[in-house]
Amino acid sequence: MEYSYTVEEAPPDDVPSVKHDIRRAKKFLQKHSTESGDSLYDHLTELLAKLLAEQPRNAVDIFEEYSRKLKEERFKTKTDHLRDLYVPPAQYDDAKKLIKLFQSVRQIDEDDQERMEDEEEDDKKKKYPDMLDLLFYFEQTGVGLPRHEMVLLNLSIRKLASTMPLENIRFWGKILGKPKNYYVVEAEFQADELARRLEKAEVQTQREKEEPESEAAAKFAEEEAAVKTETEAMDEIVGATEIPHEGTGVGKPLELVFPPLPVNLWRPLPEVPTEKIGSGLNKKVYFVCNAPGLDEWIELPTVTPQQIVIARQIVRYCTGNLETPIHSFPPFPGVEKNYLRAQIARISATTHVSPIGFFTFGEEDEDEEIEEERDETIYAERELSENVHYKPLPIKDLIDSTMLNWCHHSPYILKQGRTIWWNPEKEEDIVDEEIVEEDEADRDEVKTIEKEIGPPLLTPLSEDATVDSVIPWTARQSSYLQPDIAVALVRSNVWPGAFAFVVGKRFANVYIGWGHKYNAYNYSPPDMPSVQDQYKIGPEIMEIRDPTVDEEGLYRVARLSPTEPEEEVLDEEEEDDDEEEDEEEEAEEDDV
Repeated sequence: MEYSYTVEEAPPDDVPSVKHDIRRAKKFLQKHSTESGDSLYDHLTELLAKLLAEQPRNAVDIFEEYSRKLKEERFKTKTDHLRDLYVPPAQYDDAKKLIKLFQSVRQIDEDDQERMEDEEEDDKKKKYPDMLDLLFYFEQTGVGLPRHEMVLLNLSIRKLASTMPLENIRFWGKILGKPKNYYVVEAEFQADELARRLEKAEVQTQREKEEPESEAAAKFAEEEAAVKTETEAMDEIVGATEIPHEGTGVGKPLELVFPPLPVNLWRPLPEVPTEKIGSGLNKKVYFVCNAPGLDEWIELPTVTPQQIVIARQIVRYCTGNLETPIHSFPPFPGVEKNYLRAQIARISATTHVSPIGFFTFGEEDEDEEIEEERDETIYAERELSENVHYKPLPIKDLIDSTMLNWCHHSPYILKQGRTIWWNPEKEEDIVDEEIVEEDEADRDEVKTIEKEIGPPLLTPLSEDATVDSVIPWTARQSSYLQPDIAVALVRSNVWPGAFAFVVGKRFANVYIGWGHKYNAYNYSPPDMPSVQDQYKIGPEIMEIRDPTVDEEGLYRVARLSPTEPEEEVLDEEEEDDDEEEDEEEEAEEDDV
């Protein structure tokens, strides 16, 4: 509607004007009532709009009824002082949290901009990842998350980096669950924070070692006291039990000879120690949340070899609650956050790949390789650095089905549950001299464990094993119409949901899946283990036949001392037989 600010003069009364009459009529209809406060113009407007919307039959007949209903809907009694309760929508609380997130990140960026003016761009990249750049390339390959999630992830990661001493932060991926999902962020501790945590872990380990020693000493003292009490009681019984010796009045103590109790010589193998923070599987630290921007990031605990070994044998869906207990066979040592951490370690070790030549070993590591050949520390502990002389490969080589131009840059996890093999024999060497003989069998078992060495770093993907006739990797390009700007994508078939892309000197890895390994067959839990032999089979624990009377007599003769003549023993046996026969005859006469 166009408005005019020119004032028109009213025409004289004797001059007819339709336009002026319409304006006067409209003003009359717009007068508000002193009782209800409504105007006839507004009432007719609502009434006509309702009739046109519903279009009832015979509208002229129900015109008055519609008018009455409109007035009833607007009518409110003066005695009704209750107010309508305002129920905010479910998104209202989330919107308030997001507003605070935007404000806090804006303040962080302003503070960091002043502090990072003199720093290099490499330090900025270590501090904050570029999530929108990652989204751009993954969108071209048809992989990734919605844009609003990536924006919230970008902001929440910036907030996390400002509150924790972290570096090399990156978005690891998303693990799906029922009913909630996990968003995972990978990072490394700064040098000061890493040193502080290592010192704290050493103090805690020392305390844990001291407590079991004191408990074992107390338990040993209790067992020794119990054995001593039992021995004293047996001595009293033996002293009180005497049998008269024939021909003399002197009693001879009864010697109670008990067979030795069987001893369980089985000893469990020493527990494989956990890799320290900042090395091996615990080199990286991971943070998770259910909704970026709305929930706080929670740090996952370190992973242990026992958790890795059991996680390989079970399959379980995540629930979104880190404290959910896990009921499985074999029993898992921990709750869902420990299982989630173990799955992240397994996926990272298998699916983190890069174009061959992108990473290289440092000069110190090359010297070590010359000095020490085929050492396991070379394979797992060597530091990788970005190759400054890397030349991007053409896309036709990157999507080659032989996968010769891609390699692993994460250390391999051994069957032991570690990246560096731990030698159990070193622990077995620290044994007391008193228990050396008892532990000989266990030491033999330990010595049978063969040393395991995994494949070295930067091993090409072409050497990956094919499991259940499934090709481990599949490569393709984003566009065949414009190959000069296409993106090369590699997908893992062993861990569905793991992807890696490369374009020029830019590459990244991401995982979006359920956190399960591919299984060609239906999963079935492992069978129960066989019953263990608790004791070694020997004559002292085997069932034997009871001896006859003749065998007992021969045994007694063989046990006689050489000073006692055999004839006296035989006469005594005959006298005993005669006495038994007389007693039987007397018993028969009494019965008669």
